[in-house]
Amino acid sequence: MTPAARPLRFARLLRAVALLAVGLFIAFTATFHEQLAFDVSVALGGLAIIGVVTAVEYWVLRGTAESWWVAARAVIAFAAAGALLAITDSLGLSFIIAIWAALTGVVTVMRLVRRVQPPRVAVPSLLLSFALAVSVLLVRTDPVAIIGLFGAYAVIRGVFLGISAFDTRESVDAALAAAEPSTENSLTPDKSND
Repeated sequence: MTPAARPLRFARLLRAVALLAVGLFIAFTATFHEQLAFDVSVALGGLAIIGVVTAVEYWVLRGTAESWWVAARAVIAFAAAGALLAITDSLGLSFIIAIWAALTGVVTVMRLVRRVQPPRVAVPSLLLSFALAVSVLLVRTDPVAIIGLFGAYAVIRGVFLGISAFDTRESVDAALAAAEPSTENSLTPDKSND
């Protein structure tokens, strides 16, 4: 791994740890989930944390072709957290989480289409994001189920992200190379991984 790749691996691990922490916090505070205000606060805090660690990843990738998609994910998380400040019912909570998850999924689709994220990393993220969006809408009147689904998403996504940070098949060096702005030299396919 090159020295330039280490900060990206650190940023991915930071996101993985943050997602796991959010999910585990939700799991270990289950007795408080009957209170809607608590659930909204936990979702708000979780989305804010996700926004912060995603912004760290943006900072590492700034100036690359991939950085703006990462910044979009951070902005979406912060906007969802801000929107939760006005939520007073479980329907609003479910809609905000569903919109955040769906938009995160759309960003993942765009990164996948632009080939700045490998399919084995993007597809689980995409499926989990869209599954969360649909699931929370199906249980929109049950705040316990909504926050539970959000917590489950955070744990599963954190595990996948942590694994991808150490995946030797998709090195962080290759991810950085894919994120570089295109040049004339990058039009020649790299046969070293064949």
